[in-house]
Amino acid sequence: MIDTKIFDILYSYLEERSDNNVGSQLNADTEYQKALTEECECYQQYENLNLSEDQCKVIENWVDAVTTTNSAYSAVIFRMGMQCCFSLLMQLMNPK
Repeated sequence: MIDTKIFDILYSYLEERSDNNVGSQLNADTEYQKALTEECECYQQYENLNLSEDQCKVIENWVDAVTTTNSAYSAVIFRMGMQCCFSLLMQLMNPK
C-alpha cells in the first residue's frame, strides 16, 4: 500500500515554488483566464437579480456543492496521475 502523504508533500512543494508553480500556470492559461472572466461576469449578473435571502441561500448551497465536488475530483485525478507516474517508475526500475 502506498503512503499518500507523499502526494501532499509533492503538491505542497509544487505550490511553494517561486516560479513555474500552479499559480503561474493558471495565470498563463488563457482558457482558465477566460473561464474566470466569464465566472466574474456571471456573478455580477447574479448580484443584480435582487433575489430573496432564501433564493440566494439555495444558489449558494448549490455553488458550494459543485465547488466541493470539483475539488474532490481534482484531488482524485491528481493522486491517480501520481500513482500512474510512480507505477511507471517502478516498472522502469524493475526492482526484481
